[in-house]
Amino acid sequence: MARGGAVGAIRGHTVELRPVEESDAPFIHRWMNQPEIWRYMDYERQYSLADVLEDIEAARGSGQPLTILVDGRPIGRVGLNQFRDRDRICSLYLYIGEPECWGRGYARDAVMTLLAFAFDRWDLHQVELWTLSDNDRAIPMYRRCGFVEEATLRDRSFKEGRWVGHTVMSVNRDEFATARATWDADAPGIVTQDSQAT
Repeated sequence: MARGGAVGAIRGHTVELRPVEESDAPFIHRWMNQPEIWRYMDYERQYSLADVLEDIEAARGSGQPLTILVDGRPIGRVGLNQFRDRDRICSLYLYIGEPECWGRGYARDAVMTLLAFAFDRWDLHQVELWTLSDNDRAIPMYRRCGFVEEATLRDRSFKEGRWVGHTVMSVNRDEFATARATWDADAPGIVTQDSQAT
């Protein structure tokens, strides 16, 4: 079974995920150049609107990344990449670009919604991620999604005049099932898919 590929719209408890569109470019451009977002990303340059449009065009038809919507309004992005089909493992990335949406559960719902889809539809064994070790908002949220810290890699990025480590985390199918029960209890409902994945 090939894993990855196009994903249609997926509804979570509070968010909807859909493939990135050209109309998202102004939001993405603003998000990626905000200091509050940039400091936790592993890139070093400012992104121009042309860069963003180029990235969207390159992703066309892949179904990744996904824009996170709340009541139809884009608030961030989430996606899976670096698929290792034989091992049934891939990597997760996420950011919420609208600061007023931080701490409201949208990131957790986006991660859990995408993981539910990926574990159910693609029969994944494990999803991993890397985040900056000082990302004090994200790491506890990832733990609530079932992720377990595997390693801390010291002094991996030079950000804002100092060295920062990377924390490596992963969640397997069983760990996700436990986290999913809590997620469903916190916000009862069923994740539904509006369109088929390929």
